[in-house]
Amino acid sequence: MMEMRADVGHGTGKNSWGEFWRKLWGWMFGRKHGSQATLAEAEEEESWPRENPYLHRLRGILEQLLGRYQMSYREFRPLLIDTDTPPESLLEEDQVEVVLEQISEDLNFLLIVTDRPAYFADYIQRMYEDSGLVVQIGPKGQGFPADANVILDMEQQGDCPLRHIGEHVLYIPVYKRRWGPAESVDNLDISIPIGYNTVIVKGV
Repeated sequence: MMEMRADVGHGTGKNSWGEFWRKLWGWMFGRKHGSQATLAEAEEEESWPRENPYLHRLRGILEQLLGRYQMSYREFRPLLIDTDTPPESLLEEDQVEVVLEQISEDLNFLLIVTDRPAYFADYIQRMYEDSGLVVQIGPKGQGFPADANVILDMEQQGDCPLRHIGEHVLYIPVYKRRWGPAESVDNLDISIPIGYNTVIVKGV
């Protein structure tokens, strides 16, 4: 359930109380209760730093997730949606490169949808020379091909495109929904959003 907060410490009088009741009324009656899509949208509206503290452990996390869905890494056929917030300088680490370096080994399929295809030219060439894999590149804004069975969404803005994705495809938003410690005594487990749901994996 979406958490409601009334910040009564800022402003006084009718304006502040009126604003509070307006927000409360809109929250209570402006949503369709019981809808999975509505619950997901409510979570996406939360404001938090768009970071993923588990990004450098992604390979181990993915292997656990694939196992939960009876899928081996050899069957892993990812479509990676390129970031919409690339580094502003060469000194910054490109989050997409962090992911690609982890998932590249043993891949039999990879499609990158991006607005900067030239950026991936060296990576595509290296993958072909090292493993024979032909990395596919496509533009953003098109439909999702049937060949992919996992979508790694590296964008920070925009909607989660769940309504356009087949039921057999695992949709993993890396930034659009929060990854965090699961409710456990030692907080070593990680709660990972998969589509409308969350999956708990062991910390790696």
